[in-house]
Amino acid sequence: MKPDLVVMDMDDTLMTSENRVSDKTKAYLLLLQKNGVKIALASGRPTAGMIPTAKALKMDEFGSYIMSYNGAQTIELSSEEIVSKKVIEKAEFDKIVDFCREHKLFVLTYHDDTIIYEGEHEYMNIESELTGLPMKKVADIKDYIQEAVPKVMGVDYEDHIAELINQTKGEFDEDVDMTTSKPFFLEFMSKGVSKGEAIKKLAERLDLDVNKMVAFGDSANDIEMFKVVGKAVAMDNASDEVKSYAHMITKSHDEDGIPYALDQILS
Repeated sequence: MKPDLVVMDMDDTLMTSENRVSDKTKAYLLLLQKNGVKIALASGRPTAGMIPTAKALKMDEFGSYIMSYNGAQTIELSSEEIVSKKVIEKAEFDKIVDFCREHKLFVLTYHDDTIIYEGEHEYMNIESELTGLPMKKVADIKDYIQEAVPKVMGVDYEDHIAELINQTKGEFDEDVDMTTSKPFFLEFMSKGVSKGEAIKKLAERLDLDVNKMVAFGDSANDIEMFKVVGKAVAMDNASDEVKSYAHMITKSHDEDGIPYALDQILS
């Protein structure tokens, strides 16, 4: 079967533990595009933290798209035009920051391709290390941010994040959704934002059939896209919950799980 689109999460899916695309997977995806199969990236990462990888895969030369901030923003790569966007308004942003402060979470957001944060935490640099974006510390993030933002993130140890998800039943309020990408990242987006919704909007724009799409992922923020596509593939390193939504389990992100699965799907 030739899929209409192959959508890939980045961290712990496309990217290895060394935060790079392996030579084998890169060569496979370049050949795949040359053979007429379109690929796209869908990640919790900010847009600027996705573009270098996408361009290294020459996705801009093949008319590809990236869905960033868990689907809050979609851009067409060759022009870097934003084709869809849904943000967290200032009033909701302030409520999220208050929640993070109340629960002793390290809080960050994004402004002008920079990670904006307040406070200190053992895990405070992880997002910068993953995305390559610079960080800026501010005294009061609510005072500094005076406009809508695509995403907010609360960072803490895994047990505490899991406890908060359980307490809230994974719901923030009627205007904001939350999910996890890594077990120590609690991510807040505007209501209705998800990778699944972004894929459906992109399918409408490009006149593609979601039932003929393949998606690869490993984390809770990939579940909504697994529900949308015709073939959901979980990495071997995915959680059991994520695997329960998959049609297929492939090798891990450190074992070139994407080409391994696509070889079987395309045969």
